[in-house]
Amino acid sequence: MKILVDTSVWVAHFKQRNAALVDLLLQGRVVCHPYVILEVACATPPDRTEVIDLLRELEPAPTASTEEMLHLLAAHQLYGKGCGLMELGLLASTLMRPATQLWTLDKRLQALATEFHLAYSPKMSPTASRGH
Repeated sequence: MKILVDTSVWVAHFKQRNAALVDLLLQGRVVCHPYVILEVACATPPDRTEVIDLLRELEPAPTASTEEMLHLLAAHQLYGKGCGLMELGLLASTLMRPATQLWTLDKRLQALATEFHLAYSPKMSPTASRGH
């Protein structure tokens, strides 16, 4: 199972190390969406250039076309539910890539991911709980 990590998780990780995210990275299970890279690039993460380069090295998540996102929006009546371009793009990307879940700290996006049975909730591994 691969995990598409939303910007909200990365931002929280930059503030305080997230052992579950580190474990996923070490296992090679994290995929990254171009929108997430762009959102992080618009902010001020620590070691900004290095962080952006590292995100770009992660396995890329698929990017839905405008037509694919419009179809998803209409087919599931996602309009008016707080689903903006970023949320729609990540949701579409997760749906396009089999065996992928979406990890977010955003409540609206989490609700949508849950509705689509795509939500990821980290479980603390023995390694993570020891702080490694």
